[in-house]
Amino acid sequence: MTKKLCFMTRLLAAVLAVVMLSSAIYLAVEADHDCSGDDCAICRQISICENLLKSLGLAGAAAAISAAFTYTMCRAILPCTETIDTLTLVSLKVKLSN
Repeated sequence: MTKKLCFMTRLLAAVLAVVMLSSAIYLAVEADHDCSGDDCAICRQISICENLLKSLGLAGAAAAISAAFTYTMCRAILPCTETIDTLTLVSLKVKLSN
């Protein structure tokens, strides 16, 4: 990876971590507020934060499962292709002299 892409990836990960952490802190701080009724702004904000955390958690789980599946499939397929490629007379160190 280039340095710019690596920096952007780390920056995106840091921003995502800050958003998730701030949402979780807001939920913890405002968990036992005095609700003013059906149009409570704090309850709406808590609902938005909960939905954000659920969707980010689901996206993270989907990405982790996808990465694990890809890794498993590559590890299952590559050893088969490596053994087929390495079975040559040179790799087996066969001496071809008359």
